[in-house]
Amino acid sequence: MDRDSANATRLRVNRIALNQQLDPQELVPKLVRARILSTDHDVQYIHQGTSRIDRARRLVDCLLTPISIGKEAERGDRPPNWYLQFRSILLENSSTYGDLVSALDNTIVRPPKFAERVSDAFADKTNHQRSHEFRDNINKDLLNASKQQQQQQHDQQQQPKPAPVSTNQEQITKIEFDRYAMNKILIEGNFQKVIDNLTYNSQVPDRLFQQLSLSNNTYDREQLKAENQAFDDMRRLELMNNLIQKEKSLANQTIFDTSIADTILSNPNHYHYFFKYFMSLSSVFSINFDRQFFQSFINSIDKQNGDMKLIDKGFQLYHFLYQYGRYELCRKIIEHIVQVLTKQVKQQQQQQQQIIVWTYLFRACCALVQVHNQGMEIKEAWARIEAANEISDNLKTTEIEINNNDHAWLHFTTSQTAYEDANFDACIQFCYRGLKSVDKENHLLIVDLLCSLTQGLTAKWIMNKAQSTAVMAVQYAAKYCGQNSPKYVYALHQLVQFSNEFIQDLSSVELAQYAFDRARTVYGCESLPVAHAHRALSKSLITLASLTHSRRPAHENKKKQDPSETNYLHHANEAYRIAQDWFGVEDRVRLFPFKMSLAHALQSRLSADTNENKETYFNDALELLDDCLHIAQNIFGTMSFKVAQVHRLRSATYLSKKMYQEAEEQLNICLQIYKLCLPPNSFHYLVTNASLGLIYKQQGDYKKALPLFQNISRSLDTVTQSFRWINMVLESLMECYNHLEEEENGNEHDGSSSKENSAAEKVRAELYEWRRTSAKRIDLMSLIQQELTQTIYQFLHDSTKFQGATDRIHALMHTQHQAKTRASIPATNQEA
Repeated sequence: MDRDSANATRLRVNRIALNQQLDPQELVPKLVRARILSTDHDVQYIHQGTSRIDRARRLVDCLLTPISIGKEAERGDRPPNWYLQFRSILLENSSTYGDLVSALDNTIVRPPKFAERVSDAFADKTNHQRSHEFRDNINKDLLNASKQQQQQQHDQQQQPKPAPVSTNQEQITKIEFDRYAMNKILIEGNFQKVIDNLTYNSQVPDRLFQQLSLSNNTYDREQLKAENQAFDDMRRLELMNNLIQKEKSLANQTIFDTSIADTILSNPNHYHYFFKYFMSLSSVFSINFDRQFFQSFINSIDKQNGDMKLIDKGFQLYHFLYQYGRYELCRKIIEHIVQVLTKQVKQQQQQQQQIIVWTYLFRACCALVQVHNQGMEIKEAWARIEAANEISDNLKTTEIEINNNDHAWLHFTTSQTAYEDANFDACIQFCYRGLKSVDKENHLLIVDLLCSLTQGLTAKWIMNKAQSTAVMAVQYAAKYCGQNSPKYVYALHQLVQFSNEFIQDLSSVELAQYAFDRARTVYGCESLPVAHAHRALSKSLITLASLTHSRRPAHENKKKQDPSETNYLHHANEAYRIAQDWFGVEDRVRLFPFKMSLAHALQSRLSADTNENKETYFNDALELLDDCLHIAQNIFGTMSFKVAQVHRLRSATYLSKKMYQEAEEQLNICLQIYKLCLPPNSFHYLVTNASLGLIYKQQGDYKKALPLFQNISRSLDTVTQSFRWINMVLESLMECYNHLEEEENGNEHDGSSSKENSAAEKVRAELYEWRRTSAKRIDLMSLIQQELTQTIYQFLHDSTKFQGATDRIHALMHTQHQAKTRASIPATNQEA
């Protein structure tokens, strides 16, 4: 049973309540806006109802019968997450529909005749030996669980009790599966009983397994082997959970306390194999193992206050749920651990025990910084960083040092906080500190630090160093983590981000497509990394489409575009939909980057001359950007880097409809913000000035555009910098000179004409030289396939030299800028 069938079942089971409580007059416009209902068929059918209940019944009929919205809607049929959006629309009026939503959520969905299919699935006829191995593992885990329960009972019996307490616990000596029907379990002890109808709902991802089995790559075969083991573990987890729920003798046992849970949490490299099953069980059957694990941990730590082994397991659960994307559960876990550890600090303990407690508190601060970063809670993140540094300083006074890996973890989380806070220099510095302090065998954290460093260097537009760091991250992840590892996917994503910023050609699309395919193969489900891969591929396609569109003659742009050129809108929509599935429709903060990507795709589609739905795309893009602007202003402040990015995209949206005045206004706001938070030679500031120059150029005001492009060209280093944006600046500058020259010739000012002509020739020569030196494009696909030749020590040595040289160059440029400013004042007065 898939998710759509399960959601339809929920509607059918609660159909009477839906018919009685739904108000079509309130809901139909919202459902049409969300493209869940069609205007040409569904709305007419609903309005034909003779009463409110009849119209509500027709509304439910439309929800249960998917109908295409129409050919005019380029986004296709009903959104795949239509039920999630329908549920969110109901929650907008929680006072009316709150109980109805609770009834829908609590509806138990059971597939028909599932027990027979379970028996066939257990009897693995193609691999009889594997079936026995699976059965033995099940028996071993169940017996271990019963032994743990007996040991707990024995310990309780040894302790003196004031009075006997009645219990229905029974001694278990043997648990085994029936030889012929695997869904039956025989339990023996001072009793004998058979528990049958135990089922599991996890299903083999056939498409993924078939793809891996047909692959000739070694890493795909290794992943298939690990996937099979993960599926076996998942079945064992479900069967154990069902047994605990049915058997009274295991009433005090929780699924989190079993050895199978320990197996899942003990290997961080295999966490992602279980996400597809967790997500499927949650969305289809409302079986939430993530919440069960969380609640079991909370109950256990409350009973066993101060057990360091349990706290260590709690950190394992945190890392598992963090990768799974359950950030709120992660927050609650760490906050509960902090409460327990704080009580331990107040108690009089030995010095060694105190050191352990403070070390765990340090790690808790690092974990909370990560959670705050995901929620864009920048102030709270900096506060936690300060608390972690205070713990480290206090321990130093007692001649105790925090573990190097823990320090490196803090540096990594701090670099991410600095990046979100648009402090890119600090991001780079903390990454270098982390790479210097991290244990060189901690490959997962090294990849994280390299990726964070790539982000900072890319944001600073330090192209060459960003490229070498990004390639280093991919090669390092491939060598030490494997090409079927989430870290490899993460490193690929950072390389794609770099390529989208600087390379901007067909090779960027090929790299983004490779990263997207790799993410889908590694995770095997629509996970958050897959959503980010959709975003990156959308941006690659947007950049390629814009370059292709700008180079075509005007008459060819009016022709109908190839559908492959507009796939960026599909990928942006898919990224947004997947993010909604993970975070919920109401989580506006975490949906912020996905809304920005979708607005960018809509703006790009709006720019196409052949677009027949310009007004629709324009309104949708502005609605998304208005929401993003409100979110950015509330979180980062009205004069922040994130707010400036929203204004830049709003300007591009207005420009797509040739609303020049509104576009210019948005860019001027963006420039005012950049003057406050960025240096004058920042490329973000220069790019925004170039966009303003393009607006003047499109309006034919070349006198206003010329000084902008002149100032930008003086700040560029065309000898060492090769990104495509330079081409646009020099071409625009040359075009301004040519038009002004034509105007001067028309007015017969020969002296000025010769001056403009010489300036245009100079720019033309500079552009020719830049194109000649940058003609050989970088083949990133071939680079990432090469073996890693540089050690992390060599990389740090080269990076230290680079950083020192960069600091000296920045200091020299600042001095020259100040000297130029002082020298220009007398000259200006003299000219006046």
